[in-house]
Amino acid sequence: EEVDGVFIAGDVYDKVYPSAEAVALFDSFLVKLAKEDIKVFVISGNHDSPERIAFLGQLTQKAGVYLSPVYDGEVKKVSMEDQHGKLNVYLLPFIKPVHVRHFFQEETITNYTEAMNVVVNHMQLNTTERNILLAHQFVTGAVRTESEDISVGGTDNVDASAFAGFDYVALGHIHRA
Repeated sequence: EEVDGVFIAGDVYDKVYPSAEAVALFDSFLVKLAKEDIKVFVISGNHDSPERIAFLGQLTQKAGVYLSPVYDGEVKKVSMEDQHGKLNVYLLPFIKPVHVRHFFQEETITNYTEAMNVVVNHMQLNTTERNILLAHQFVTGAVRTESEDISVGGTDNVDASAFAGFDYVALGHIHRA
């Protein structure tokens, strides 16, 4: 009831090269939401091709559908206003430390938490405004399902403290609470 927006925090598809039927279903879903004037925010997950999710991103914004671009050292920010003031939604697709190191070679990045800290620090959040982050990462404390890869010692986890500057973080990746 009275939905203002929908967050899709990655794993739009179940594989990097989705079937034509899966693409058509997602397209139909987005069109229905756009017709209802519901804003949609979508990021790519580890099961998605970031290039395929980003396709037509600039065009779909006109319909209120915001697609995360491929990570290039910047995080897409969508700003809007409502009766409570300014609201910023940041769209961060699934990243690995190697992705972040590529753009921030001067930073020390040896694990996922350090990578996320570098990414967030470069966002230059204005904490006087409301900030929401869509991300697709394994955050400390989540329980995995059988479809998720397991790495030794949880080295792929991000400590929740990396998100301290946000008012709300919508996470994908782990399929349980």
